[in-house]
Amino acid sequence: SMLYIIIPKRSGADTLRLKNSILTALLFILALPVFSWAGLMNQSAPGFTLNDINGRSVSLSDFKGKVVFIDFWASWCPPCKVEFPELIKLMQRYSGADVALLAVNVDQKRSHTDDFLKKFPGIPSNFHLLLDADARVIKTYNASAMPTSFVLDKTGVIRYIHFGYRETDQKKWIEEIDALLKQ
Repeated sequence: SMLYIIIPKRSGADTLRLKNSILTALLFILALPVFSWAGLMNQSAPGFTLNDINGRSVSLSDFKGKVVFIDFWASWCPPCKVEFPELIKLMQRYSGADVALLAVNVDQKRSHTDDFLKKFPGIPSNFHLLLDADARVIKTYNASAMPTSFVLDKTGVIRYIHFGYRETDQKKWIEEIDALLKQ
């Protein structure tokens, strides 16, 4: 993707200073999420309890001893729509392994979530769909973008963080999960 900045006509030195100021501000804004997540790396993941789509209470602590992939997503998020079927494939790959995915949905309206999920029948049993409509849990993880994923080791420590979604992510997820399963 590209970003275009329109700068009013000015003298050469003024234009250069303005461009540098804008570039510095953009880099700072883009780096903010990285700084907020950096404090979570190699730390115990913040605990939480949410209801799943069937109304059952699910806690992060229920998955101690498993590699846990936490994914914050929303039905209105274009990258999430591309990522979601890839997450299903990922959990199908690890069916029967000590791996669980907690897909934390932040839609405010349950009907939006339900309409989205109708497109994906046959979600594996290790793929847990949780609801965070009031965005309480996503705030504790400082996840300000959609999607954002955290990969936890078997002791509940955050080992990897993914911001957004790229086609190359599946390969990274597999490498990370495989490495954590060997620990």
